[in-house]
Amino acid sequence: MTKIIDLKIEEKRFKKKGKDLSLLEHFDLEVKEGEKIAIVGESGVGKSTLLNIIGLLDMDYRGIYELFGTQARSMRERERALWRNEKIGFILQESALVNTLTMEDNIKLPYLYCKKGKDHQRQRFEKIVETIGIQSILNKRPYECSGGERSRAVFARGILMNPPLILADEPTASLDASNREKLIRLLFDHNKEYNTTILMVTHDLEIAGRHDRLIRLDRG
Repeated sequence: MTKIIDLKIEEKRFKKKGKDLSLLEHFDLEVKEGEKIAIVGESGVGKSTLLNIIGLLDMDYRGIYELFGTQARSMRERERALWRNEKIGFILQESALVNTLTMEDNIKLPYLYCKKGKDHQRQRFEKIVETIGIQSILNKRPYECSGGERSRAVFARGILMNPPLILADEPTASLDASNREKLIRLLFDHNKEYNTTILMVTHDLEIAGRHDRLIRLDRG
């Protein structure tokens, strides 16, 4: 399998309440295409920070990062933004939705910077919402939808561009058991159909155990 992530972090420093703190010291990670990886650990150990680095959102760290064969630091911000739109899908908690937009417009946000034709965009969108089963909520606002509906919409947006890499940050945190299982099945089905690489931060050890690999982050 092709290696798509080669990350070597010496240290990530930040300030909190006037104190200098450090995360992810001497952290190395290699990920191959199509892997499903769960990232676990107590709050504050750097799980979400790690996803931000992998997702090209945080460049303020000491280390070397190669994504899809390209050195992250060699890329201009515009190129990194394009990759975040087309090559990296972010599946966050439902708070990532914009309340002033309809669910359809929320899902279609990646299309604002998409170069693909309108017909392709429409066909892809229609296929996704039908597969996920959210046609009935497209004209609603996020606050008019249930937690399960909002989570499925966030999932739809994350896979809209069919990215080769998906980063999920506690995507099932606010869901009941039924909706949690539906979302995980959708995500794993997408991995199986498209060989999409998945990195998921989760506190749910049962879900973590269903991935190919589990990475535990500890303090120090």
